[in-house]
Amino acid sequence: MEDTRLAAPKKTPVSTVVITILAIALIGVAAVSWSKLSDSNKQIAATQAQLDQNKTELTQLQAQLTEAKTSAAALQKQVTESQDGMAQLKKQFEESQAGLTAAQKDLADARTAGSALQTQLEESRNSSNEIQTQANEAKALTDRLQKELADAQGSSVSLQKELDAAKAQTTDLQAKYDRTQAELAAAQKPAKGKK
Repeated sequence: MEDTRLAAPKKTPVSTVVITILAIALIGVAAVSWSKLSDSNKQIAATQAQLDQNKTELTQLQAQLTEAKTSAAALQKQVTESQDGMAQLKKQFEESQAGLTAAQKDLADARTAGSALQTQLEESRNSSNEIQTQANEAKALTDRLQKELADAQGSSVSLQKELDAAKAQTTDLQAKYDRTQAELAAAQKPAKGKK
């Protein structure tokens, strides 16, 4: 008589099932890690590009600041030269005033000397008029130089404002640079930990 019992299906060993599950899990973890690593690399590249751009902007601002300092120094030199010129003109004016005083004294002496010294008196008057003309010209020149000095000082104040704005912009860019460095460092730490 034939055996009518059905043959029992072969059971898969438990270890094979566990290994299969672990392999599937390992593939899933590897795929997720690879995706995160790719995202992290993209973020690092973007951060590096921003950092390079910030460095370029900082270099440009530093060049502008150097130009502003050079312009301010040139203006300061011009102001100093103008002040020196004004001091010389003031000295010349004082000398002219002294000459005028001397001429007036000579005129008074000539009047007391009488009519015989009338010719000398006329010469003193002519000299006095010439000195007065020179004094007027010196005063006009002094007024013009004072206006130029005031204009130069106004330009210096304007350049100082631009310099202050450039410093503020540089400080802002430095803060952005520091934040970018911190973000870059933070982005690199997880990437190093997963290797």
